[in-house]
Amino acid sequence: MRGRQAEEPPTALRAQPVTRPAATFRGLALVARTLDARPGMTVRRARRSMSGDELDEMLHSIERMARAIDAWSEGNAAFVDLETRVLDEPVRRLSMTSPGRFWVSPEDVAEVLLPLAPPGRWDSVFLVYPTDGSFGQCGWACSVGPTPAAGGAGFSSITSDRWEPDRHRLHPEEGFVHEWLHQLEGMYRAGAGLTIEELPDLHDVADRGSSRGPELPPYGRGYVEHERQTGTWQPWYRDLMTGTVGPKGDERPPVGLTRERWAARRLR
Repeated sequence: MRGRQAEEPPTALRAQPVTRPAATFRGLALVARTLDARPGMTVRRARRSMSGDELDEMLHSIERMARAIDAWSEGNAAFVDLETRVLDEPVRRLSMTSPGRFWVSPEDVAEVLLPLAPPGRWDSVFLVYPTDGSFGQCGWACSVGPTPAAGGAGFSSITSDRWEPDRHRLHPEEGFVHEWLHQLEGMYRAGAGLTIEELPDLHDVADRGSSRGPELPPYGRGYVEHERQTGTWQPWYRDLMTGTVGPKGDERPPVGLTRERWAARRLR
């Protein structure tokens, strides 16, 4: 598979440039326009190519992701290097995650990652690709923490299929932010020693609210209720990235990634 550089690579722009980020990241985003692969032992091949509008939306979502991480973390974290490449050749392999469910793993695109993602080059790698809906998936996207198969970077495999409805969401990029936060779980639990009480599981959002005042989203409501009314989990992601999640159970504040916790990965 060969790649070509996107004409206008996205850059992470600082939303609140008052202090230097506590943690900086280098990312590689690969956008495969076409899938042409056979799931498991089936005879039928899964084939689909992105439309031009779909490709543009994916490139914009990657750019918005970097901006959102900077803004929602309130300057604690930023991508200082985010390279985006559109792949010319189709993705031709899928890996099974559970019976009848598949994803594109880093091993499935090893011929791309080997030259582009040597060990230590990136902190995060993203692969975006289309499907034709003919096979079960691990989810809209699946992510793993740092893995040797991606040169030691975290890896997210993201489908572009729901691009049309997502472009009308309040924050179209939040699915990409979600997957990046899954990568961080591996980085900060294994790499910085954070506990589940300090950095809760990304899906442990039920019965939670913000420690911020009611004048800010989610306005005194729980995150789940806020999402039901607005369609966005943005306050949950923001609070996870600023250490302002309201504690529950045996947790003690601060809950989430404070500036000191962000910096712990760099120091270790």
